Amino acid sequence: MSTVLRFWLLGTAAFLAGAMIWAFVPVLVPILVLTAGIGGLVAVIVGFARWLERYRGVRHDM
Repeated sequence: MSTVLRFWLLGTAAFLAGAMIWAFVPVLVPILVLTAGIGGLVAVIVGFARWLERYRGVRHDM
């Protein structure tokens, strides 16, 4: 009987994991892509600002 129960639990767990992936992937993937895109854009802007400071010779002595 324990073998049948083990297969039942494994099947149920696989079904629930598949259902959760099917439900959340269409939501999470665009959010992750958008977050990575914004992070890349910020990195480019910061790099450009630092290059511009070096080009102009701006010094920030504190």
